[in-house]
Amino acid sequence: MLSAELPQPIPSLLSSVSGTVLDVGPGSGTQLYTMRLAKTTTIYGAEPEIALHDQLRKNTITNGLEGKYKILACGAEKETLVPALAKAGLLQEGVGNGLFDYIVCLRVLCGVTNVQETVDGLYKLLKPGGTLIVAEHVKNPWPEKGGWIVPWALQKVYKVLGWSFWIGGCNIDRDTKRILLNAPGSSDGWQKVHLLIPEPWNSIPYLLGYLVKKT
Repeated sequence: MLSAELPQPIPSLLSSVSGTVLDVGPGSGTQLYTMRLAKTTTIYGAEPEIALHDQLRKNTITNGLEGKYKILACGAEKETLVPALAKAGLLQEGVGNGLFDYIVCLRVLCGVTNVQETVDGLYKLLKPGGTLIVAEHVKNPWPEKGGWIVPWALQKVYKVLGWSFWIGGCNIDRDTKRILLNAPGSSDGWQKVHLLIPEPWNSIPYLLGYLVKKT
């Protein structure tokens, strides 16, 4: 349910990233093995937990990303992310047409406070044609097609029993797909959308996939 192992097809998506990448909330870097052979120039890891930076740095070395992976002491929210990007010298000419070829969000958006504002900000940071890769806890889709009523009810019970409090602010009942689709501010802001919930019978299902910004 909360395994550190990444669900498919995320590892294969991460192995195909290239160019300049924003890795949002990498934690200690347990997923960096997936980017080991990726054709990236620079990866910026936005991790707010300073206590995890040493292990994150060690994992960059273990996976051959030393010198390529830059750790930023910030979260996904623009209040901390934008100043950190500016400090790293990425905002000298403003956001303009975006900064990143890929942005990666793995189990991050379920924990941010102002999720729509955060996703809107990430959309602006993507270059035209850039890709946002996500693996996020979301609400069980019932009563929509594919959802199951029993895991939907269990999800409600977990929420009432304090899931968010005990699991670091994780919100398991967000409609993250809708939030992502709304990020451009118009229905045609994404050129391609490939999102799925592969286990709709799960009480804590994942939304997996990617969105490509319109060129």
